[in-house]
Amino acid sequence: MKQLISAVVISVAALATAGDASAAGYPWNDHAAPYDFLFGNHLDTHQQTRGTQTDGLWGFLYIHYTGAVTSDGLRVARHDDCAVVACDVGWHLSGVAARAEFLYHIEGDHPVWLVDRRDIPQPGAYAHFHWLGDEPSAGEIKNGYLLELKAVKSFCFIHHHGGGSGTCEARGGVAVRVGIDIATHVNIVASAP
Repeated sequence: MKQLISAVVISVAALATAGDASAAGYPWNDHAAPYDFLFGNHLDTHQQTRGTQTDGLWGFLYIHYTGAVTSDGLRVARHDDCAVVACDVGWHLSGVAARAEFLYHIEGDHPVWLVDRRDIPQPGAYAHFHWLGDEPSAGEIKNGYLLELKAVKSFCFIHHHGGGSGTCEARGGVAVRVGIDIATHVNIVASAP
């Protein structure tokens, strides 16, 4: 009986440790295998993903902590070039292949894409489309991936320029909490005028 209890305790400890390693993320390795998928554009400076058996993607979206902390206690983070600065995993991502039409881009936010509602996977929270290759032109249809993001820690995400002091929101950021995140990178619509 003691051996059975010991085996169970060891198994539970091993699973807990494996879960901690997964939650901690994956160190930046500049797209070394197995996380060697490339989008062919700026996203590659802060993502590492691999293809899945179902022609999807799975991997990590990275953040760089700025050193600031908001008045509501969140560390401020943004995307940066992880080959140049120290980065940490902010989100696990999964992706499904899709096509979308580029609509417009307002500086300081993500480009907005038109996606056929039938192509948005359910169940899921696929709120971001990212294209393959060069920057799109208005009206251009591009291949890419619909991405679902799951934050692995809490932080204040500022996409581009932000500053000042106060809460995350006052700094122009989005307060990210552990779990599904559809707020920080949302950039799809299912209808356009």
